[in-house]
Parts: sequence; C-alpha cells; structure tokens
Amino acid sequence: MTKTEKILSNYGIRPTKMRSKIYKFLKRKQSAVSFSDLKKAFVQKSDTNKTANRTTFYRSLKTFEDKGLIHQINDGTGVAKFAISGENAKGNHGTDLHMHFHCTDCRKTICLPNKIPEESLPDEYEVNNVNLVLIGICKKCREK
Repeated sequence: MTKTEKILSNYGIRPTKMRSKIYKFLKRKQSAVSFSDLKKAFVQKSDTNKTANRTTFYRSLKTFEDKGLIHQINDGTGVAKFAISGENAKGNHGTDLHMHFHCTDCRKTICLPNKIPEESLPDEYEVNNVNLVLIGICKKCREK
C-alpha cells in the first residue's frame, strides 16, 4: 500500500486511483484550488481524452471534505476553493480553525499556519463552520 493510499484509508476513504491522484495534486499545491482548476489540471495532464468526469471529481472532493481531509474556503471571489486540512486540524468544535489569505493581485488563496485559539470561541454557542479570510496583497506581488 502506498503512502497516499494509507493516508486515504486512515481517513476512512477508499483509495481509488483517481482519489489518490486528486489527493496528490492538492497536497502539492501551495494555494487552494477551485474545482475548475482541478479539472483543468487533469485534462491537460491526460495522455488520452479519457479522463474522469465531473461527477467523479465532485464526489471525491465531497468525500474528502466530509471525512476532514480537505476543507472548503470561501475567499469572497464567489468560487469555492479547496485545500488539504492540517493533521489533527479539527478541534473541540469539529472545525479546522485557521485563517486564510487571499491576494487580490495574483488571486491565490493560502492557508495561514497559525490556529485560532479555541478558548476565544464562546462555550454557549455551537460552531458549525469557520471562514476567516484576510484580503490584501501577498509578499510576492508586493515585491513586483
């Protein structure tokens, strides 16, 4: 069993060939990717016209998200993006508690490394989702 197959299995995901490819693609990315970016990458890399259909990609992403392997980011662009969740990223509230940064110049969205302290969240509320996006210009774009 490959390392990728072990990771998928540890999350309770059946490691099909396409799921393994999608996971490896997301893992290599430094920024979050949209569904269309993912689809384009696989169509371009395909040696033949035989590639997975939209449904396979949607189902794989949904399964990864449901199992906590990835998280969806709404960065204000109107297009959902996906990124690999950190190991043991879910806290007491069942949510991956970290911020994201969206660059208005290069349009990339990245996960920021610092987590939000769970004690800053109110106990009397049930948190179902967290979406924190800082918007500005990244270091690379500022240096141009």
